[in-house]
Amino acid sequence: MKPNRILVLGGSGMLGSAVIPELRAAGMEILAPLETELDITDFPGVSECVKQFQPRAIVNCAGFTKVDECETRRELCFKVNGEAPGNLARAAQMTGTLLLHISSDYIFKGDKDDEYLEIDAPGPLNFYGKSKLFGEEQVRKETERYCIIRTSWLFGPGGENFVTKLLKKAGQGVQQLKVVADERGRPTFTRDLARVIRFALEKELTGIYHVCNQGAVSWLEYAREIFAIRGEGPELVPVTAEQYGLPAKRPKNSTLATGKIEKTLGFSIRHHREALAEYMVETGLAKPDGEKT
Repeated sequence: MKPNRILVLGGSGMLGSAVIPELRAAGMEILAPLETELDITDFPGVSECVKQFQPRAIVNCAGFTKVDECETRRELCFKVNGEAPGNLARAAQMTGTLLLHISSDYIFKGDKDDEYLEIDAPGPLNFYGKSKLFGEEQVRKETERYCIIRTSWLFGPGGENFVTKLLKKAGQGVQQLKVVADERGRPTFTRDLARVIRFALEKELTGIYHVCNQGAVSWLEYAREIFAIRGEGPELVPVTAEQYGLPAKRPKNSTLATGKIEKTLGFSIRHHREALAEYMVETGLAKPDGEKT
């Protein structure tokens, strides 16, 4: 086992592309094989990779995250989100390697009035959530040294997210946009999550933690924030999730409590509005000082 070596899976995705530079800046040596180079659903290949590279930790950012597509591509969904984490955990256990695995707020049912704690009982409503819960169970079953980080509503460069989808629709010249008003969660900037992942690795944290930016919002409230930063936008029409009619049912409330990780690391995660403005300005989705785009 090499003390500075970290194996990152899903490195080309939105989260992985934020994690890799964060870890490299901290002096860690990164191996981030592409999907074509390493199939995480193939245990022999995963095991051989871990044995050859000898990482101190494995960071699993890989996942099938298209929630509605998971409803029809269930076999692939469970292989990537459920079975593959088990493969990584088995390989980690064989070599004494720490596995840091990324999970989701969608493992919860969404009927709690307050924010969800790490100890709350899961109850996923869709196949994506069920596959992520199965992945967690496989990790806990197959290895003793794991850190599971549940997160929610990711946004950041390097991938499609709610911000880019919303602005793409607005860019098509529509006068009105329907946005779901009866589902709540906490948006998370990939860069801020990557920073927590770095600290978790440096401190070799184990257990289950929730990590997301501060500030719970509905999709409608989130959309209003995005267009306020943008400086202009169409009329936003509130609708229920049922009226919007997506294939996969989402939890009404998937807000995650982050007190455990903040107490453990000794700092507060910033509000998502600050992170959102930073992201939109840096990527050209908005101009500084509220200029019209």
